Amino acid sequence: MADNGPFGHVIAFSEHLLDLAAAIREKHAIPGPRPDEVDRFRDKTTMKAIVTQAGIPAPRWFACRSAEQTLADAVSLGFPLIFKPARGASSQGVRKVTSAAELQALCALPALDEHEIEEYVAGDLMHADGVVDAQGAVLFIAVSRYVANCLAFELGEPFGSVIQTDPAVRADGEKFALGCLSALELKSSAFHLEFFDTGSRLVFLEIGARVPGADVSYVIDEVSGVNLFRLWVDVLLGNPPQPHRRTPPESGAWLMIPRPEPLPQRVVSATPLLGRIPFLYRELVPQPGEVLERTEGYATLQGGRFLFRGGTQEQLAAAVSSALDSYRLTAAPVIGAAPPPDGCPSHRQTPHRPEDAWHS
Repeated sequence: MADNGPFGHVIAFSEHLLDLAAAIREKHAIPGPRPDEVDRFRDKTTMKAIVTQAGIPAPRWFACRSAEQTLADAVSLGFPLIFKPARGASSQGVRKVTSAAELQALCALPALDEHEIEEYVAGDLMHADGVVDAQGAVLFIAVSRYVANCLAFELGEPFGSVIQTDPAVRADGEKFALGCLSALELKSSAFHLEFFDTGSRLVFLEIGARVPGADVSYVIDEVSGVNLFRLWVDVLLGNPPQPHRRTPPESGAWLMIPRPEPLPQRVVSATPLLGRIPFLYRELVPQPGEVLERTEGYATLQGGRFLFRGGTQEQLAAAVSSALDSYRLTAAPVIGAAPPPDGCPSHRQTPHRPEDAWHS
């Protein structure tokens, strides 16, 4: 700063950097959210307390303070329940717990006080993604329904979502999202809100003050012409937002196939789907001989990645289902590779595939 002058902004696109960015702003008097503001969108107990106080349905929860207290609180929640890091992301470290004995074993893990337990909610998991301006007004929002969910992907199931085009579904999702954003007083930010559709009501799960991960933002850009990163930066810099459609006029979807376990695995064969599945416009399929290894996050080479556009939510859901039925990946464990210790992901990284590796 002494050499280049004061910073005007510190912008963090990653969930894991939001706390650091807030601390830097506070230390150097840089405009933008401070740590106490960021807590509303990082600490899952804080965000649920705020939305619950505003009358928005959310899972019952308890912060973990000790093993004895956590086991006692679990009795009031009942089983199954969810055990998760209070400031986690991408469902890393999240567990669905079905018994007191299973929970007792988790309570022996280090840093128990950095976790929470919450009520298990049955229903479809949905997400709303967009950007709000300096006054908290929504500039853009898209509502999607997950195919499986983040936790299921961590456990080895395919993962994706479909943008909703049904006017009633979209209206209900947008109204719910607006209530959550208002209660949390989010301003000048992108957002990724997750909530349950139980069939009778919508229930808050959690929210991030950032652009969504995986391939969500790419599909939104494809079907609406809205680059969420650019729109967010324009808001922060005070630039006039680029003209865009307020809601996507058609559906889009994305699908990720997890890497086979145990890792690492060498790919023997994979089934290209372009030209075979309606609405599929891009794919990233591992090639024979490539080695699939454990990595952090979604934006790396998975067992397969597929992007869809056009049509209605029902047509896109059918296309995703067809892709799941048609795709085949064959791989074999790499002989001689030592597995990482239990609970410790490998630090060997599968390189990001270049842009032209995606087939369109």
